[in-house]
Amino acid sequence: MKNTSPKLESILAGENKYLNVTWQVNDQCNFRCTYCNPGNWQGHNKNKDTDKYILYLFKIIDHFKKRGYTAFKFFFSGGEPTNWGPLLDICKFLKEEIDSPLLAVNTNLSKPLKWWEENHHYFQDVVASYHIEFADYKKFVTNAKFLQDKVNYLAIRMMMEENLFKEVIEVGDKIWEEMDNCAFEWVPLLDDLKGDAKPWEYNDEWKRNFFAETEGYKRKFGNVEIPFGSIPMYSVERWSDGKYTVTNSNRLSSKRLNFFEGWKCFLNDAIFIGPNGDVSAGSCGVSGKIGNLNEGWLNLDDSAVICPREYCPCGTDMIIPKIKPGSPGFDKEDYEIVKKDKITL
Repeated sequence: MKNTSPKLESILAGENKYLNVTWQVNDQCNFRCTYCNPGNWQGHNKNKDTDKYILYLFKIIDHFKKRGYTAFKFFFSGGEPTNWGPLLDICKFLKEEIDSPLLAVNTNLSKPLKWWEENHHYFQDVVASYHIEFADYKKFVTNAKFLQDKVNYLAIRMMMEENLFKEVIEVGDKIWEEMDNCAFEWVPLLDDLKGDAKPWEYNDEWKRNFFAETEGYKRKFGNVEIPFGSIPMYSVERWSDGKYTVTNSNRLSSKRLNFFEGWKCFLNDAIFIGPNGDVSAGSCGVSGKIGNLNEGWLNLDDSAVICPREYCPCGTDMIIPKIKPGSPGFDKEDYEIVKKDKITL
């Protein structure tokens, strides 16, 4: 029998065309997870020249403002970005330079509660990854419960370590029960935390079935008010049955929907800055090197690319606007901005 289930046709910008800058600010981390590439924690690139980075960010912002972009998201990753000295000064600059930017941080949530009490106001989004080999459960939950009504979006990501899989499930269930307001994700690993990574091949069938049978993403809304906003910037999936839904990269990954070879990808809507300062459009490496933060040069291009990669491993790259061959808009050089009234959550 022919499969008539709706097919994913494209990923589009929702409400506003926006620039997404992902910045792996350094390669220093206080964790040493067995599944993590040493390039994320070995400490070769400490990157402490705040003034140089502010000038470079001004170049990027100016380029996109001149092209009509009004929405900007900056996602700080690492390493562990909360241990990076320039972080707060960079956040202050961005809030002064841009009208209502969205600032997000990817953290292992190992900072003391006092740090978050003093600095949470810089961030609208906090993505908190639980790495079971090193995480302090009590500290993680204390920080998460504090943040759940202080930021717009708190995501708790349980990293599904192969050899401690059951323990991760048990801890994740406990955290979910303790929280009142958060997004929650079971995160399948990659074989290497790099732009060309492949899905982790779990040895046991029951582990593979876990992702097939368990919703990879769920959300709990408590009785809290959103503390402060930004210009809306998110992506939307368009399906073959005409429906639109907000994109969640972890769901795409767990359901094996992040295979985009041959799709037209508007890669230049996303800029990736690596710990050595190299700049690319997206983190996948398809664009090649388009600049270097430490050297001060930058060549930005506005064209789309046809994706040559079978698999898209990066959550940020998955939400870049892209269109499947044969789908509406594939032969155009622009893409749809989806109006809010079309979207289902």
